Amino acid sequence: MLKVLIADDEPKIRKGIKLWIGENTYPFEVVGEAKNGREALEFTTKTSPELFLVDINMPMVNGLDFISQLKKLCPNSIVVIITGYDHFEYAHRAIKLQVFDYLLKPVSKSDFNHLLKRITEEFQPNEKEHIEDKNIQYSCIVRCVKGHIDHHYAESQLDLSYIAKLFNVNKSYISKRMKQELGRSFVEYLTEVRLEKAKEILESADPRVTMYHVATKVGYTSQHYFSRVFKKAYGIAPLEYRNSFHSFQ
Repeated sequence: MLKVLIADDEPKIRKGIKLWIGENTYPFEVVGEAKNGREALEFTTKTSPELFLVDINMPMVNGLDFISQLKKLCPNSIVVIITGYDHFEYAHRAIKLQVFDYLLKPVSKSDFNHLLKRITEEFQPNEKEHIEDKNIQYSCIVRCVKGHIDHHYAESQLDLSYIAKLFNVNKSYISKRMKQELGRSFVEYLTEVRLEKAKEILESADPRVTMYHVATKVGYTSQHYFSRVFKKAYGIAPLEYRNSFHSFQ
């Protein structure tokens, strides 16, 4: 079941789209309706939709600006623009934002059902994909934060305040969702990733590489703090770990 967010400032349009989705047999569930881009972003962090049906001309934050922010937060989101604006510059920007489709109002029911059919065929994962992609269980915000940590663990400024500002999401909300879904807090997951990377360096690096170098490679600015955290996690200091590992080679 793909969760759907409808973002349009016209209540009649939102109601009609929701009705059409409810009438068909494709695996979609409307989890939110927003009348502007700001509301849509709030719904995104709360309900983690996967499919976004978005109008362009909305107050406060327009559709294209919303999509631009959405793609930073949830890069794998499926986005369809449904608009009355047939302007080249809008379509050009939509292509750059990698939207799935660009439909012009008024949209017929048959065209809309065909759209849902195409999305179902392209994005509904089969059972094997469910097994292989463990991230499928995580909400949009947790997938994004987890992915950012996995790729940017070496950046010393990476902390909860930095992430909250980056994704424009409340710190306590991020912490709560990560604890619920990962079983680890933000700090616990970040520490886990950094220490596992440190172990890889210690196991493969030249024995002459300093502990300070190892610490900075995984995001710590203090060698002593890194050593304390490492020993607390594994019961052995990083230097001892490296020496014991290489002594068995």
